[in-house]
Amino acid sequence: MDRRTLPLSALRAFESAAECLHLGRAGEKLGVSHGAISHQVRALEEQLAVKLFSRAHNKLALTPAGQRLYQSVKEGFDKIIDGARNINPQELSGSLVIACTQTIAASWAARHICEFYQKYPTIELHVREIEPLQQDIPLDVDIAICYGRPNSGNRAVKKLGAPPLFPVCSPALLQGRAPASRPQDITNFTIIHDGEVLWSRWFEKYGVNIEELNSNIYFSNTSQALAAARLGYGVALCNTFEAHDYIREGQLIQLFDLPIEEAQEYYIVTQFEPEKPLKVSIFEEWITRDRLIEPQ
Repeated sequence: MDRRTLPLSALRAFESAAECLHLGRAGEKLGVSHGAISHQVRALEEQLAVKLFSRAHNKLALTPAGQRLYQSVKEGFDKIIDGARNINPQELSGSLVIACTQTIAASWAARHICEFYQKYPTIELHVREIEPLQQDIPLDVDIAICYGRPNSGNRAVKKLGAPPLFPVCSPALLQGRAPASRPQDITNFTIIHDGEVLWSRWFEKYGVNIEELNSNIYFSNTSQALAAARLGYGVALCNTFEAHDYIREGQLIQLFDLPIEEAQEYYIVTQFEPEKPLKVSIFEEWITRDRLIEPQ
């Protein structure tokens, strides 16, 4: 395969299928039929002489070769888009005001915001803190990542969804302990609370007798609770959006694969499309590229 024979249409179909892991949704995303996506993927597999997807129990999954190709194709398309947007630098200058909760700013968003600045240094970034469940977003905020649906205030409010909540702790906390295999085993640890009434829901769902809990630490927010968990002082309850980077870096692990649903969902607030500046659109796409929360 070279530049002359590069099957761009098939690669677009493959990227969409790999992202959605569902041929129907991949077709809807590109405005084509399920059959068209299937045909393009088969043609690409034949051209590359490799299997890109596996199917088991009616679920679509990437093979190791498919995963490698997906990362390369995704990065390649992202670079093309970024390069095309840099053609008019005047639209990518000035200030961009970003608002998010303390926990998001201290974990996942911090890396994305700083990497965005490295890519677009002509945009002056200002990050502000908003509270979880805050209803009114200041009018001078260009884009906000909100926990809980805010008032629209004549702006676009897009639901991102909500990742599940898991018990997490430092790997160091488990050293020298018997493995935790049952939900009731959590009573052997210090429970780190974060001001939200969430642990009671987890205990109720998995039948944990709260009377057996004898060690608790209470913090006022999730950011503080995660910091204590990373230091090895106990087990916190958080979602994969908040803890993603800490888990990726090995600072935290999921103690159990036993989730509960978030009490609230995440939303992005921006201007409506006709008035939305290019730099806002670029940042919105940038922070959703990892698909930690699937846009609804």
